[in-house]
Amino acid sequence: MIASGRTPHTVADLMNPSPISVAPETTVEDAMHLMREKRISSVMSQPGNDGQWGIMTQRDVLSRIVAANRSPNSATVGEVASKPLITVPADMTLHECADRMSQSNIRRVAVVDAGGEPIGIISDTDIFASVEHFGLPE
Repeated sequence: MIASGRTPHTVADLMNPSPISVAPETTVEDAMHLMREKRISSVMSQPGNDGQWGIMTQRDVLSRIVAANRSPNSATVGEVASKPLITVPADMTLHECADRMSQSNIRRVAVVDAGGEPIGIISDTDIFASVEHFGLPE
């Protein structure tokens, strides 16, 4: 976005496309390795028997694995992931997205298409960097 000179206004302008997702049966240990390898702070949990998408973040691992003294090689992403997944449409404004994140006390949301399928992810860091660089969109 910076290179184009265009000021971002919507979630689609800033989202990281194609979020990394794993099967809910994936061990937390394997997901942690993937997160470090890809240099990302979360992975999406694909729908399991409950039919719901979820998200496992570094914060989830700290609170639900490390602090709980659970083994990451026996816990699964489906057990640890936060559900239901908080989502926003791609055409939502950055202001509305920031408000949704603040109200839900979360740092990232999944961006979904018209059918409800995740197509990206946007974090508070993405919005912060955009506002720092471009200011608040009108």
